[in-house]
Amino acid sequence: MLILAMLAELDAKERDLVLELWERYGEMMYAVALDVLGNREDAEDAVGETVERIMSHLEKFKDRDDDSVKNQIVIYIRAIARNTAIDAYRRRKRVSGHEILMPEDAPDPEDDAPLPEEILMTRELRETVQNALALLPRMTKDAVTLFYLEDYSYDEIAEILGIPVSHVKGRLFRARKKLRELLGGVRG
Repeated sequence: MLILAMLAELDAKERDLVLELWERYGEMMYAVALDVLGNREDAEDAVGETVERIMSHLEKFKDRDDDSVKNQIVIYIRAIARNTAIDAYRRRKRVSGHEILMPEDAPDPEDDAPLPEEILMTRELRETVQNALALLPRMTKDAVTLFYLEDYSYDEIAEILGIPVSHVKGRLFRARKKLRELLGGVRG
């Protein structure tokens, strides 16, 4: 296995760091990949690829002990796992030569292909929302990202951010209020 060969090339401290990351976040990486790919074998492959990607960026994880950095690491690892699984899904779709079955409620991509002006409006809306999010305090933005973009529960967010659930709810409430203020009449 490629990961074992890569582990063998690392010094003891780096190898311990990879193993620690695996112990802490392995299940999360697997759950994210399984959610995107829908089957165990592909999810396991995606997790292996995720670990390889993390190994190529170990300097981002070294000597990071304070809680705020650990929270960012969780978000970063989750994003890598999700993006890796999405890449695997796309590769699988391309290689198979036919459309992979999608959930029944998913629209047929060819029937609902957006018009160029719809693409532009979507891109502008996304930029507007990203600019508004950038104005939020970092911890509030983290809560919003974890809840709305990463689908974490209140309890999971509280654990990741190291705060009580009531604070998570409060931050999300204030974020919604501030975003309504910042976005005004913007509709998507």
